[in-house]
Amino acid sequence: MKPMKAYLNVLKLRLNMALRKEVLSNYPIFAVIDPTSFCNLRCPICPTGLRLGLRPTKAIDSELYKRIIDEIGDYLFELQMFNWGEPLLHKQTPEFIQYAKSKDITVILSTNLSMNLSDEYIQSLVKSGLDVLVVSLDGATAETYVKYRRGGNFSLVRENMLRIHSAKERLGVYTPTVVWQFLVFRHNQHEVEIAKRNYKTWGADSLSVQGAFAATSRYGKGYDEGLIEPSTIPQYNLGLPENPAQEAKRKYTKNRPCPWLYEAFVLNANGKVSPCCAVWDEKNDFAEYSASSGFFDTWNSERFQRARRLFSRSQKFWDSVATSSLQTLAETGNVAVHHSEASVNEKQLICHKCPMYNVPFCLDIPENSLNAYAYRKTHLFLRTRNTRHLIGLLLIILMGGPPVWQFVGSALKMRILRSFGNFDNDRID
Repeated sequence: MKPMKAYLNVLKLRLNMALRKEVLSNYPIFAVIDPTSFCNLRCPICPTGLRLGLRPTKAIDSELYKRIIDEIGDYLFELQMFNWGEPLLHKQTPEFIQYAKSKDITVILSTNLSMNLSDEYIQSLVKSGLDVLVVSLDGATAETYVKYRRGGNFSLVRENMLRIHSAKERLGVYTPTVVWQFLVFRHNQHEVEIAKRNYKTWGADSLSVQGAFAATSRYGKGYDEGLIEPSTIPQYNLGLPENPAQEAKRKYTKNRPCPWLYEAFVLNANGKVSPCCAVWDEKNDFAEYSASSGFFDTWNSERFQRARRLFSRSQKFWDSVATSSLQTLAETGNVAVHHSEASVNEKQLICHKCPMYNVPFCLDIPENSLNAYAYRKTHLFLRTRNTRHLIGLLLIILMGGPPVWQFVGSALKMRILRSFGNFDNDRID
């Protein structure tokens, strides 16, 4: 269970956010830590895959990683160990996960899984305590898969999923929950039904089908050259106004502060700190973390304060972002032209052209970390009957978390489904 100070920190966060504080005294409840800034694939709408050189090639130093976990880990409810690189290319990733789990953090990792992994590495990954392993597999045939995951090996990904499944059975553990993530484009949308029928036999516990979050780019090899086209199905095209996810923007019409600036901490492999997980270019980062200066000197840097100040003004900041966003959609027909390609001056931050605005569910990711934690505690209590999991769930609800019946009902459903061998929607265990 998290220490009591973690739950009190949630209250402090709520207060600082309500008061629109620029200098924060609360710790984040959610973090993104990238083990590497490099990848083995060449995906055509990814700055890393395009080899743009916007960030230096780096694997995170273990001392840097452990220092930040030592400082903020007691307050974190969720850690995502991925962003611009392939996390399983770092040989210490299983060790990093285990270190975070010692702080009772829900840990999620996303991977292309298209690499040769030793039996020892797979076993250490399964034994690490990792909660969710998201596997990027955008197609149900090799021919379709490689159109986006360039350089990937379709058969190897399937083999590795089955090896992880076998390791879980051999070790007698339920985690990590393996989620097959299927990003839908025009070229693969006809294979979604195949994936729905086969994901369990391919080694996954659940299937996540969603539209791709991709920005247009003057660097080419993406939407602009017609090589990769968005889905024609509105449900899977995040750039279309009729996409259901666009409804989530409404909560920001009253100039609600951006949750990433109050609740989240994004650490890149070289120690640079971004305001959110959608910042391509290092030049748009806000600070650099170092053990000598400490966490709060970093999180209350001049750029972070300027960004939070945007939401303390009388005018509605999101209105200007929405106007810019609609203009971009009209001109390009796509999600956004990334801010890395826009003019940047001393008075402008990446926040002025929010790279997440047209993918509104991404704005809510930090807040959803409490939901993920509550789900995990509910499932663990129902499985083990250990009261410390129940206490953890009740405390997060008392500190402003989600309604208890939402998670009890969902967890009971998952238990019933598991008893019949059906793992649909079993996202967090």
